[in-house]
Order: sequence, then C-alpha cells, then structure tokens
Amino acid sequence: MQELEQLSREIMDAIRTRNRRALEAVLMTDFVQIDERGHRLGKEPFIAAVEAGGFQIEELWFESLSVEQFDETAVVCGVQRAQVRLPAGDRVEGRTAFTDVFVRAADGWRLRLATSAELALGGMP
Repeated sequence: MQELEQLSREIMDAIRTRNRRALEAVLMTDFVQIDERGHRLGKEPFIAAVEAGGFQIEELWFESLSVEQFDETAVVCGVQRAQVRLPAGDRVEGRTAFTDVFVRAADGWRLRLATSAELALGGMP
C-alpha cells in the first residue's frame, strides 16, 4: 500500500509541475477522468488540460488519503487541497474529493480511472 501512496504523491507532483512525461508513464492508454458534472476526459485530453492550466499551482497536498487493494486492482481515495495563483495575481484555494482506480501492469501500477468533485472549503460542521 505504501507503493500506491507514493505513486499517488508522484502523480500529484506531476500535475503540480505539469510534467507530461511523468503522466504519460503512469496513465493507462484507456485512462478516463470523470468530474462531478460527468464530463469525461481520455488520457491525451487530460494531459493537455493539465499542461494548459491558466494558473500557477503553488501548493498541492493530500488532506486525507486511503488505499484499498483487491488483487490486481487498487482504489485510492481521499481529499486533495490546492493553492493556486490566478493570472491576475489572486491566490485561491481548492478542496477536491477524489477516487483513483489503479490496475497492476507487468511493469507496475497504472492509473485507469480518476474521479473528482470540488468540495466547499472548511468541511462539514
């Protein structure tokens, strides 16, 4: 499970730094990302969206992280936080719930499916 936690942190860092090569290496060919509105992005459009972000990601971290492994499949879920700087210079913070589904390939774990949903800051009372 530590391997999947580390891989999740590497993916988060690849998103923060907009590292195409690192994302291409870990995302399966048939990778799909689904947001809270049901919009689906395949591997290439997802990577392109990460690269094209019109803001600077200053910090990105896990508020919580949980890993469950089922033979050759694993589910990593939790809450991710981000601080970004918008083009006008404003800093904003986001909070996102996510679920990632990994499949073990011959050369290691690969991300097959990712879902995300924006959460209100501050959590529940």
